[in-house]
Amino acid sequence: MAVRLIEAFMPADRLELARSSVSSLDTLSIWWEKLSDEQAQLHILAEAERSEEITDKLRSALADSGEELRIVSLPVEASIPAPEQTREKDRKPGSILHRKMQRVSREELYADVQEMMRASWPNMIMTVLSAIVCAVGLARSNVAVIIGAMVIAPLLGPNVGLALGVTLGDFALILRALRENFLRIGAALVFAVVVGIIFQIDSQMPEILSRTSISYTDIVIALAAGAAGALALSTGAPATLIGVMVAAALMPPLVVTGMLSALGNYSGALGALQLLAVNLISINLAGVLTFLAMGIRPGSEDDVSKARILTTLALVVWILLLAVLTVLIVSKA
Repeated sequence: MAVRLIEAFMPADRLELARSSVSSLDTLSIWWEKLSDEQAQLHILAEAERSEEITDKLRSALADSGEELRIVSLPVEASIPAPEQTREKDRKPGSILHRKMQRVSREELYADVQEMMRASWPNMIMTVLSAIVCAVGLARSNVAVIIGAMVIAPLLGPNVGLALGVTLGDFALILRALRENFLRIGAALVFAVVVGIIFQIDSQMPEILSRTSISYTDIVIALAAGAAGALALSTGAPATLIGVMVAAALMPPLVVTGMLSALGNYSGALGALQLLAVNLISINLAGVLTFLAMGIRPGSEDDVSKARILTTLALVVWILLLAVLTVLIVSKA
């Protein structure tokens, strides 16, 4: 059971209000202390999926505290008694606890995505190295080398970040995700073109040819990758292997687009670019739908309607684009 310790720092005269706002919520333990005549601290031990509700209650109750309110959520490695033992006391004989799927709080998810999207030279270098290794693997038709390139490709963060930004109606997050996506995809494309210019690439290699056309299985794989990425991050599961899956849907067609463009094979490059577009759309579509299914919503009621409009618009656009590209698949079949 994932547990979080929520620490709320507030003006001392707001402590009783804070306590009453969360007293009816499902928590494991609550205690408090006055740090001084002016400041108090409230400690709340709760299951990870409850932390968002608790945080929202505190923010709503203490909205007029301004910068004097500080809420920190910390992961708990262990506690005595264990959370399972605490829950066992509340369980009635013969009853079955029906619980929804556990997920981390909106704030924790947001922080994780922000860290994955962080603009840095290491991320750019890893993207370029991944593109180069992928190009070598494709040129040699060596699946093992291609998979190795996917391991180091940092493409999960910007795409999950875009899906989360759309779900929350957060334009700042959307713009940052788009910027990071363009930067990383652009860097990989440039170096793929360089590889195509410098080295003699056989465009008829099986691993290259397979990325110049689209099939229904490609859409299914990309949808699964997007859903898996959003699910892994929203439940706090390790996302490293999921990142490999997302990179496998994006990096090979991206590299093939660059290499074939350098070789003057524009028909093949266009096919690879279409595959890249289908995968990008599918990953983000599945990501938004997964976040919605997991109950990810904006924290402020004022932002809910804005997020709903933006999410609906994005889903309609992505579904229409995916439908158009699917028609192209059928027409070429």
